[in-house]
Amino acid sequence: MKTFFTDRGFIVTGAASGIGLATARLLKANGARLALWDQNAEALAQAADELDAQAFPLDITRPENVETAMRDSLSYLGSLQGVIHAAGILRAGTFDQINLHEQRRIIEVNLLGTLNIAHTALPHLSQSRGSLVMLASSSAFYGPPEYVAYAASKAGVLSIAQSLRIELAGTGVHVGVVSPLFVKTPMIDGYNGNTHLIRSRSPFFDLRPPEFIAPYILNGIMRRQFMIFPGWRTRLLYWMSRYGSAIIHPLTMMTYRQGGG
Repeated sequence: MKTFFTDRGFIVTGAASGIGLATARLLKANGARLALWDQNAEALAQAADELDAQAFPLDITRPENVETAMRDSLSYLGSLQGVIHAAGILRAGTFDQINLHEQRRIIEVNLLGTLNIAHTALPHLSQSRGSLVMLASSSAFYGPPEYVAYAASKAGVLSIAQSLRIELAGTGVHVGVVSPLFVKTPMIDGYNGNTHLIRSRSPFFDLRPPEFIAPYILNGIMRRQFMIFPGWRTRLLYWMSRYGSAIIHPLTMMTYRQGGG
């Protein structure tokens, strides 16, 4: 793995914490050069110091900010072989508990932010025949209760990846999409980490550390995989959602009720 990533330039979004930071650490351990993006400037600066990387604090919902960060990142890295887009936000709760402003912000960051990243990165990745890896979620397979806006945004990310995979076929650009289950990151705090699905104690909804996800991402880049499944659970849920539609709804309903829903 190390020889594959040595001296290759990567941008990691959401790099101040969670999956983004874990992936950046593993990339650095394997010799990559890094530009780190996040909206949390203070935590991002700490991550950049730790990893001898360059920090670019920004709001990914603003296209002009993304374009500026890309220009500055390219100046620092010299060339770009990959973008791991892990930035995202979560607010769990039933549909009537979350105000419309919060739900719109989830869509803006998770979905429109992904469009901004992809649109800005792809011309450069086309030159290097590099990788664009986007973080979706297993909630993209079948919308779970208490994650309405989040699931919708991540289903959109999966759809973007599917479309780009076809459009970019033959160009040499690798498009990958990662769809984890619940991951123990700062997003899973307060009620976000105490929803009915998590409380159900179902084996499908155990919390994994972000360090569990990162190796799957790097292996997916090396193998140029499209669907990057972090473990058998996500793979099974994906196939159940596609070919077991008669099962997935009652299974989700039963799990939700077991957690108190």
